[in-house]
Amino acid sequence: MPFRGNIAVLGLPAVVGLWFISIFAFPYLTAEAGQFGIYEQRHQWLFVHVVAGAVALLSGPVQLWLGLNRRTKIPHRIIGVLYVLAVVAGCVAAFYLAFHADFGWVFAFGMTSMAAAWLITTGLATIAICLRRTEQHREWMIRSYIVTFGFVTFRMLVSILELARVGTLVERLTAASWVAWALPLLIGEAILQGRKIFTRPPTAAIRLVTPSVHTAAPGPAAFDLEHSESSYQHQP
Repeated sequence: MPFRGNIAVLGLPAVVGLWFISIFAFPYLTAEAGQFGIYEQRHQWLFVHVVAGAVALLSGPVQLWLGLNRRTKIPHRIIGVLYVLAVVAGCVAAFYLAFHADFGWVFAFGMTSMAAAWLITTGLATIAICLRRTEQHREWMIRSYIVTFGFVTFRMLVSILELARVGTLVERLTAASWVAWALPLLIGEAILQGRKIFTRPPTAAIRLVTPSVHTAAPGPAAFDLEHSESSYQHQP
């Protein structure tokens, strides 16, 4: 992907991520009473999830940009470790919050599946780079960030459904808990694999060797008349 193309593609998620954090995530980082609503009894877990998710959300585009453009390796590795740690912390908090959800088991199952996909994609990306499988690492990192951005997509879908007055609050949350990550992950996978399917493989150069007198198999050894005569003369 061209250098400017990378900036355009990865810059948009970074801008949207900053907007999401300032509007939806930042209020949970305050110490005001009653700010956590139904999460008041488990606000510590929500705090960890929000902070870790924000770190992953903002470091992801930088990490992908450095990797796709093969830029400085040391910052790429440092930000990569930071991203993985943020995902692990965010997943642990997400699992706890999902298991203690107040909107029914279908919503809880959707959020649990989303956290599992987040952890699995990031884990496979980490394993791939440890095994020096760079191309697979890039693909799994893209999948990982798609799931990371799913938390932004979730909030946007809920807001859209609310404005459209579709269903009840529980129905909107339940639908968004699945669509927010499953559909973008499917689209991303179709793009990743579609590029492999429709990209023409390089044509292998075939070298044709024409048989000739110089390349033909050697025939029987030539009769050495001089050597034969010399041997005959030395016979008793």
